[in-house]
Amino acid sequence: MENIKNIEETIRTYTSAWNETEREAIMKIISQCWAPDATYTDPLTDTITGQEAITELIISSYDQMGPRTFKVLAAPQTHHQSGRFRWLAVRPEGYPAEGMDYFEFDDQNRITRIVGFF
Repeated sequence: MENIKNIEETIRTYTSAWNETEREAIMKIISQCWAPDATYTDPLTDTITGQEAITELIISSYDQMGPRTFKVLAAPQTHHQSGRFRWLAVRPEGYPAEGMDYFEFDDQNRITRIVGFF
């Protein structure tokens, strides 16, 4: 059985990367919670792979969303090294965006896959 507190910390760490604007800060956070060959996809993004790719996606997301603050809405639900969590992106102007991410993680509690829904 997974240690839910460690998974919660992984998800909080990952989500905090989306609140950063500097490439180095994002990469530092991502390297703590993202497996080197992890993948990400969402309705607007083809599957990308790796820490550099997710860092670049976060940086480029400011072009689509502008400034915002991401937060996790509830503790992730997990089983069998997979889970889901709900998030909210609050923007200074415009409506907030809410979504849910499905994720998988390895035995070191690093994210190996995220599929985003919003």
